[in-house]
Amino acid sequence: MKEILLIILILFFNSNSFANFKEIKKKAVVNKPEIIFPIPKNLKNCQTKLYVSPELNKIEPILKVKAPIGYGLDDRYDYALSRFTNFTFPCSGGNIEACEHVKNIILNWAKANAAKRTGPSDHEGRHWNDTLTVNLYVASPMLAAYSFAKQIISIPQEEDRIIKNWFKKIVKKNQHLLYGKTYDYGGASGTPKRAHNHALSSAVAHMQLGILIDNDKEFKKAFRNYESAIRHQRKDGSLPIEVRRGGRAMFYQGRAMNALAVIAIIAEHQGYNIWELDFKGKNYHNLVKFFIDFTENNELVFKYAKENRSPGPAKNYKVQDLKSNSGSNWGWLYAYASRFPDHENIQRLKQWSENKNNLNNYQRKIVTVFENISKKGFGSASWTVVEPYCHFTK
Repeated sequence: MKEILLIILILFFNSNSFANFKEIKKKAVVNKPEIIFPIPKNLKNCQTKLYVSPELNKIEPILKVKAPIGYGLDDRYDYALSRFTNFTFPCSGGNIEACEHVKNIILNWAKANAAKRTGPSDHEGRHWNDTLTVNLYVASPMLAAYSFAKQIISIPQEEDRIIKNWFKKIVKKNQHLLYGKTYDYGGASGTPKRAHNHALSSAVAHMQLGILIDNDKEFKKAFRNYESAIRHQRKDGSLPIEVRRGGRAMFYQGRAMNALAVIAIIAEHQGYNIWELDFKGKNYHNLVKFFIDFTENNELVFKYAKENRSPGPAKNYKVQDLKSNSGSNWGWLYAYASRFPDHENIQRLKQWSENKNNLNNYQRKIVTVFENISKKGFGSASWTVVEPYCHFTK
């Protein structure tokens, strides 16, 4: 009798979770215009000092995007972002001087019509790489940074107009939401392309733009991509599009999980809880479980990773490319562990951290990251958009 009651309660919770999300996807509005990530009241986890000389760290506009046709992005923009975070991190911690430089850098890029995509729009290799370059290295981080600046300093109306018009232009020009398309081959067959990490990155940019310009339609677009990624994961928690990628299968699983976490956190700041979205056991918890399962038994991903679809430099699918100091691999854990400290996934990591003698290399990496959640952050913020130590933890 108790087992039947438990099943009924689980089914009710799951169906209620889906119903709530369906309502959010349909009717969500921007409740806090221009506040993409609020500056925390408690800044103990945030960088608050500007450590670089602005005169020696000028970030000149890069006018045209030209990513490779094959694997990879336009690394000039990645380098620019790495320097831009010298200002965005302290600005996101409330530093006035840093925020002034953030505004000036973005304004210069806007006036120069920087990050102009001139490549094809035919969904071939360069189109995929150009659009991800802009969404990942320019649109998303600059949108978030500008939101931080707006919370700290006053910006003249005309400058605000120029900047917002540029944001609208680059997000629209680099739209890659992949609606209406489905994979019909390989391990991802039957999975909608809108669940792809590229589409999730574009969705994040649209969501942020919607908040910055107070546009509900743009804000809501990300929920469709979020739903598809959660719904179309496998029962074991693997993401079909991502885990077929050879030695970077878990690398891309982690990046997609970061993008999903960003969407959930931004939604949270606008008053919507989508963390618990569930489709018959397919939920964010299940994604995390697969990642943890993999670290304990890395062979779990081999049956998918051996497809070697666009693995980049990591073609040996039996050696997964995961770095313990990379926010793009592990930033999601900061968000998840601080929101669900009592979940069995996190309890499992706690048990491992208490007895490390029999852990393998992958387990040691995830435990190292887990133990550093309340101690230190990552050095970059591409797939997490912002520094997770400061803005993912709760």
